[in-house]
Amino acid sequence: MEEIQRYKIVLISLICVVFIFYSYEPDFEYLETVAGILSIVAPEPINASFPIAFYQSAYVDYRFNPPRLRIFTLNKCLKSNQFLLADLHFNGNNSAPLRKNIYGKPMESQCPSAYIPASSCFYSPYIFSIELKTNEDPKKIIIHLDSKKIELDVQKVHKKTKVGITVCLQPVYYYSQWQNIVLYIEAWRAQGATRFIGLIEIKPWPSFPSLPVDIADKYPRIDDSVFILSYFMAMNICILDIKTTIGTVADFDEVMVPKNGRLLDYATKEMTNTKVGVLIFENHYVSLTPRIYTSNFSGVLSPKFLTFNRPPKYIFNASVIAIAQVHLPDSFIDSSMRSEYTDDGALLHFRYKVESENLTTTEKPFRFFPDDHSVHIKNMEDTAQKIFNGTMPTFSSKPYDTLQKCVKKIIPVEDKVCRSTGGICKEEMDKVEDWVYDKSDPLFLVAI
Repeated sequence: MEEIQRYKIVLISLICVVFIFYSYEPDFEYLETVAGILSIVAPEPINASFPIAFYQSAYVDYRFNPPRLRIFTLNKCLKSNQFLLADLHFNGNNSAPLRKNIYGKPMESQCPSAYIPASSCFYSPYIFSIELKTNEDPKKIIIHLDSKKIELDVQKVHKKTKVGITVCLQPVYYYSQWQNIVLYIEAWRAQGATRFIGLIEIKPWPSFPSLPVDIADKYPRIDDSVFILSYFMAMNICILDIKTTIGTVADFDEVMVPKNGRLLDYATKEMTNTKVGVLIFENHYVSLTPRIYTSNFSGVLSPKFLTFNRPPKYIFNASVIAIAQVHLPDSFIDSSMRSEYTDDGALLHFRYKVESENLTTTEKPFRFFPDDHSVHIKNMEDTAQKIFNGTMPTFSSKPYDTLQKCVKKIIPVEDKVCRSTGGICKEEMDKVEDWVYDKSDPLFLVAI
């Protein structure tokens, strides 16, 4: 009898501990009964009432050993016991699929995001992943959400052997500074870039799909609620598409350079046969005189460096990066790899209107091009002439100023509502320019 009593005490204690822990969870309303409290320790498949959007492709990542199946989603924060119920099809529909429970983690360290402008966002980017056996080679993935299904194609990711730098560009909207684009391409190519994803090879980033009609009125519209988080998923998907040995993610006003020679040569030397998987460059704001927006490109010959402490950027060994964040890597495939800060290179950040900050000017040895600047300046001038058929337009800051004015309405998010900058600013931006909107096939899927 005493032993039974002891078990009762232990059981009651466990229930109390679980109750206290989950009372801090944001979805506590689901735990209204003792049965609900006890069920939290059991695995729970995500059902059709869960607001979730899938990237169209799943990835089998052979950079891991054993390989990993990786699925990208955008959804509300998960509980640790929730999983996707997935069928892995190896030979089309001719053989029985292998059913798996696949668990997910937020692509940031926590969910909701700790980044203040995004902390009120309902949707967060996630990666669902599972180890595969070396002989498992899925051809398609079918996700089951109750009676609804999502079918994903499968892409393979291997270690990189082609020498070069691939530059990933974040999703761009309402961008009018064409001078930056010309300088960006010329400088990165001079540093060894062989491929630009998002620019030369355009990867559209259209609107997210609507949720199924039976739950659409219960949750925010995805387009109105992703705000600054969609770029985070975009950069990590882009990294999986890299075929070259070195990769980076850089905005249109950012170029990374070493003190001497080409960036490709410097990075290859530092990363080959070492445990260095990432090289981190200090962020240097630069001012160009004359300004490239009001004159020619001659201002790149002697940039002025401005003292302003901003987060760094980095380049990486594309065979070892697992999850990337904007300013620092999140994780490596091989835990023995490391990041290394370098004084032998710099991020040249030529942000528009940086001159208005009244910052102290300093001297630095860094330049945009590793060889004769005059040759590259002529290339940029010739390129601009070809783009505009010999008549280059007068630059207007009106689109930029209008967008900045609009963005200030939602940063900080005083009403605690997460909104998509591109969506909320559309009406105002359409008044200042005739913009080209993407009309490609959907990149995201929801169960219908």
